[in-house]
Amino acid sequence: MSLRWRLIGGIALLFSVLWAATALWFFIDIRGELRDVLDARLASSARMVQNLVARAEPYGLGEPLLPPTASARRGARSNDEILSLPSELTCQLWTLEGRLVSAARGAPRLDPSSIPDGFSDRDAGGESWRVFALSDASSGLRILTAERLGPRRALISDVAAAVSAPYVLVLPATVLLIFFAVGRALTPLDRVSRSIRARDADALDPIPEGDAPPEVAPLLHALNGLLARLADAFERERRFTGDAAHELRTPLAGIKTQLQIAREADGAVRERALAQAESGIDRMSALVTQMLWLARVEAPSAAWAEPGTQVAAVAAAVLRELEPAAAARGLRLELDASVDALDVPTPIPGAMLHTALRNLVQNAIEHSPSSGRVVVEARRLRRGVLVQVLDEGPGLPPDELGKVTRRFYRSGTGNANGTGLGLAIVAAIARRYGAELWLRNREDRPGLAAGLAISVEAQR
Repeated sequence: MSLRWRLIGGIALLFSVLWAATALWFFIDIRGELRDVLDARLASSARMVQNLVARAEPYGLGEPLLPPTASARRGARSNDEILSLPSELTCQLWTLEGRLVSAARGAPRLDPSSIPDGFSDRDAGGESWRVFALSDASSGLRILTAERLGPRRALISDVAAAVSAPYVLVLPATVLLIFFAVGRALTPLDRVSRSIRARDADALDPIPEGDAPPEVAPLLHALNGLLARLADAFERERRFTGDAAHELRTPLAGIKTQLQIAREADGAVRERALAQAESGIDRMSALVTQMLWLARVEAPSAAWAEPGTQVAAVAAAVLRELEPAAAARGLRLELDASVDALDVPTPIPGAMLHTALRNLVQNAIEHSPSSGRVVVEARRLRRGVLVQVLDEGPGLPPDELGKVTRRFYRSGTGNANGTGLGLAIVAAIARRYGAELWLRNREDRPGLAAGLAISVEAQR
């Protein structure tokens, strides 16, 4: 369901419930008031008859109340005059012993013995009646006034219809007004929607906020932030693609040249050209591998093993893997891990940590002089673990310490055959898993210290 119809439906439902509750409360209140007024009229009629009887001449209980002959001789009023009531009411006079004395025309036959004093509902003559009973000890009579419940119920039905009629008539008009009001309120969203639909697929400039209301502004801020991140990502990819094309063009051109030389030459020249072509292929293969690793590290949906890797175990595996390369250069690889760092799990998956340490150790091997040593240290920190690789090379100029993590950047003191992606991959892994990569020149001797400060709390 669209936001527009959610708002219309919600507001209309709330309005309907409020209106219905108000109408119900008003109807119940009016019904109670009507009942009280009509009951008061019954009681008032009974007391009026009581007063009329009290002002009449004394009578004998064995004779009808004020016979017409007696009343004519005495100039008194007749029984009908005494019991004169509104046409919708009726009245009966009974002795306290239960003998009917007088009744108004059309009065139902009621049994006074089953009717308590006060108000009650009774069925008589095939109709329902509202009855009020009043006992008068001074005259020895019980006065019963009654009213048909049918007219009462008809009156209450008329009141209910009068109360519900405005609701039935006003509700459709209210829903229509709500529809237009909501549509007008959502106009800024419609403008934003039209603006986004009209944009080209490669348009990543911010969406103009204009006169957007405060409720829409956060949405626009979020969209503009997303567009800025997309623009930055696309720019990085374009830059990476351009750099990769440039880096791959050089070894491909060298390989082609060496193959052309090998085709035209023979003997030692041919062998040397083939060896150079093979070296170029190895360099290009290493470059492609590093590029693939960088793409995998920076991929937002990359899936890896669960965290919990132990730094010391991964460092030992890296040193075993690179031992032949170090031995070929006359280097010694050493692992210096403190006891409290051996069993510390880290949030970096094993494959990622292995790649990061392998790149750091490879850089150290390439920059260390023959007969030197490369040491991998692992130390327990208060909130994590520190692993660093120490070499005995020339180190880095201070102005290059912040540049060597850029893609395809090669230091002037580095190996010309390097890919320029090793430290960029380590920096990307550190950013992804909340670690910190830091580089510094050693103070105790020449060389570089490249370390990863890994926070153990990042995995919680």
